[in-house]
Amino acid sequence: MMQSVFWIVLLTAALASSIGGLLLCLRAWSSEALFAMISAGAGLLLAITLLDLMPHVFSDKSLWLMPFVLVGFVTLFALELISKSSGEFGSTGMIGVMTGFLLHAFVEGVSLVASLRMDSEVGVSVLVAMLLHKIPDGVTIASLLLAATNSRKKAFWGATSLGIATIAGALSFGFAERMFPSNWSGIMLAMTTGIFLYVSASHLVPYIGQTKKAQYGVYFVGAMAVYLILSAFLHANHLHA
Repeated sequence: MMQSVFWIVLLTAALASSIGGLLLCLRAWSSEALFAMISAGAGLLLAITLLDLMPHVFSDKSLWLMPFVLVGFVTLFALELISKSSGEFGSTGMIGVMTGFLLHAFVEGVSLVASLRMDSEVGVSVLVAMLLHKIPDGVTIASLLLAATNSRKKAFWGATSLGIATIAGALSFGFAERMFPSNWSGIMLAMTTGIFLYVSASHLVPYIGQTKKAQYGVYFVGAMAVYLILSAFLHANHLHA
């Protein structure tokens, strides 16, 4: 019975990633609205990086994971140099965002099963935290994909892929446990942090600044404020693992 409830809630958390994509794909959007989505998505991405991923990296009681943040940052920088991408938010930036979110979602699925095996109470807390922050994750990836590709279908499936990656991570826990060292998930999250920092700092923030329109800055800061409140709520209730 407990196992069936776990899978029902896990599927609900995974489906939450699709909600943002679905909402954004129900209608056509103007260029101004797409710029607003980029601004809000950038704010969410930076907030997720600093308030969600970075604390995981620092919580390891040592700084040994920090070099992998730099590895993730430099990896995407090198890919951009090789591809000779322009300064706009385009293919390389979206590859970085998608890669980072998919890695993050996969590791969440693995971590969820691991925490449930270790302590069911902790596992439930992780599950609730995951359920609450999957929606902003989905909104972020869907808005950025929609703005970059102008394809509602790609935006929806991009958000949905986060849920699929989470379920894949949960299902592959046993395999991952046997094939990878115990610290692999921390390394992946540290590299994801570096990838997100690079995309935010070198693509999204300058891209918003080039518009020279105050309202986009308001969307950027407002999205960060919303995620800050959500993060404070999760920490206050000891839900964030």
